[in-house]
Amino acid sequence: MIFLRSTAVFFLLLGMMLKGYSQSAQISLKFRYANEVNPIGIDVKYTLSTDFSNSTERLVFLYDKMYPLQRSSDTVSNLRVRDNLGLFPLKLQAGDKLNSSGFLKWNALRAQDGSVTVSYFVPLAPRIALKSGPVKDLQGVGDGMSGAIGSFLLFPDQSKKINITLHWILKTGQEAVCSQGFGKNISFQTSLDDLFEIQFLAGSLYANANNKITTGFNMYGLGKDVNNELNTSADWYSKAYKTIRDSLNGSPTVPFYYLFRSYNGSPMSSGRASNGSFMVYLPKKISIRDEDIKILSAHEMIHVFVSDLVDPDDLTDWYVEGIADYLSVKLLYDSHLIDKKKYLEAINGHAAVYYTNKLRNIPNRKIPEIMWSGTNAWTTPYSRGAMYFADLEGKLKKHKTKLTVLSLVNILDAMKKRGEKITSDSWANLLEKEVGSWALPDYKNMLSGKLLIPPDNAFGERFERKPVKASFFDLGFDYPKSIKAGEYIKNLKANSPAAKAGLKAGDIINNDVNLLPLYNSYSKSLTIAVRRNGKIIPITYHPRSTSASAYKWTAIK
Repeated sequence: MIFLRSTAVFFLLLGMMLKGYSQSAQISLKFRYANEVNPIGIDVKYTLSTDFSNSTERLVFLYDKMYPLQRSSDTVSNLRVRDNLGLFPLKLQAGDKLNSSGFLKWNALRAQDGSVTVSYFVPLAPRIALKSGPVKDLQGVGDGMSGAIGSFLLFPDQSKKINITLHWILKTGQEAVCSQGFGKNISFQTSLDDLFEIQFLAGSLYANANNKITTGFNMYGLGKDVNNELNTSADWYSKAYKTIRDSLNGSPTVPFYYLFRSYNGSPMSSGRASNGSFMVYLPKKISIRDEDIKILSAHEMIHVFVSDLVDPDDLTDWYVEGIADYLSVKLLYDSHLIDKKKYLEAINGHAAVYYTNKLRNIPNRKIPEIMWSGTNAWTTPYSRGAMYFADLEGKLKKHKTKLTVLSLVNILDAMKKRGEKITSDSWANLLEKEVGSWALPDYKNMLSGKLLIPPDNAFGERFERKPVKASFFDLGFDYPKSIKAGEYIKNLKANSPAAKAGLKAGDIINNDVNLLPLYNSYSKSLTIAVRRNGKIIPITYHPRSTSASAYKWTAIK
């Protein structure tokens, strides 16, 4: 057990030449403070090796737009670039201001001459993102900082591998950890895409870590006093990691990092996986011992071990998110890490999200268009995928095949490890070859948006399916995940349950509300406190309208 406390200044040094590649960069990062405690942003300075371009190439610098979160205050300022000839001029591509790509791009106006030195400042992102999305924005957490490297890094486009050394220069007692390891000096080789995705914590860390830092399961947190929570929950998380790792053929010798950050942001917890680690956002009022946080963490662990299907149009969330939703509860239940009551609550939560979603019949090809469009649109591929895999599991059993959904996923991952490109066609071909032609119509129906009704045994032989009275979720106004304090009620739908309960356009929301528990339920009511004419008015209503066919699973007595 290692417990770490520190205050928050850190430098990051990138760049170490390893065999086979010579591109390197030395990057130092320093927190900037409004006072001696709370950081307000990060000063970045780095030097590129001379071979990032040749005499004819001109460098293109990339800065992640953080879609779908979107940047607002967390932009580059005070940018200064020099090489052997002096000022190294860059020009921002005007077209990228219109979101024509995933990156802002700065073009060099001439070729590089010798090493290039870059410096700039990036302030923190807003505590509440403009839109919902992955946990990778630059946040001040406690007296430290957290995010993905791409949240602050403006860096040259590069197709070759880059040799990296992370050297953290910290005050006495401070520590840092990232997806690539723990400590002040870490060396590794990476691609530019993976470099942007690396997640980090630096500051007053809490940890429950393997004594052999280079192997096994390690937990680190920032921003919340959780020593007692770590003491009482680390064993459970370690067992969950081992169960998921072994089920998905992960390596026991590769280090694995569970990272979490806690601050007063969105009321809804969320997570994001990357190579060898994942980050969980933990609202201040929620404990890491909470069973829903445990299931969310299992979902993110599965992402680390399951490869996504390659698709240029981003049409495979049904696979990667669906399998994480499905396996997270199944593997935990099968290994006795959650009990039957929680298992039923979780699978019926997935069912409620699916059956009460007005978009449940939208074709898969249209999901990217509606994913962040409002209300519970973002849940569409998650719940659809989970129900599809449950349906497939039940039918595999009825056909008395030895194959399971887990074994099929492992076959695909083995193909990926052999260097094969896995796509939606790979999944369809696998079904036809290993399962049988009967599985293809179900797969195509799922993609077309046809309603899924998994069999009784979809979630286990000791459970049965029952119809339930239900209505489609209808918030009455548009928010994708949470209702945020300080926002106005806008686009209120006439004759909606919200309008009939007394909400009015222009009401100011007084308290944050996490909508996920309502998505996971067929019957929960919603209470919103609003400010109107100087008064705080609580309004309660059932955010549902229009009946919907729906089902739930119960234990067979």
